[in-house]
Amino acid sequence: MCSHMTSDGSPCSRFQRALRSGNLALIHATAAELPYVPLPDALAILLVLGARHEERFEPAAVRWAGRLATEAPGLELAELSRALESLHAPPGESAQASLLALAGQARRPVGAPAPPASGRRSQRPGPRWWS
Repeated sequence: MCSHMTSDGSPCSRFQRALRSGNLALIHATAAELPYVPLPDALAILLVLGARHEERFEPAAVRWAGRLATEAPGLELAELSRALESLHAPPGESAQASLLALAGQARRPVGAPAPPASGRRSQRPGPRWWS
């Protein structure tokens, strides 16, 4: 998927390490290197925001739910409703598992940049949906 490598690894591996660290500044910096943040990874960012009780959690949750509604084919209204209910506050473990399962159904939207295939980094700025 990501092929541009540095001594620190690919942008994808740096992003995954940043997610594991829970450091929001590092997460945002490494996400900005990616041409597209898949919905399950966007959920991981959202969960970090929630765990940190960030004031950005609610606006980011609304944007994440909007992405879920447009990127998950065949999503039913009841499923979206349950996802929204789960996002009223930082979700617990059970709700996180349900949200991750829904996010796993998401497909890259038409027009979303594909990961670089030739080893060259995308010159497009990274996503800013969490701001």
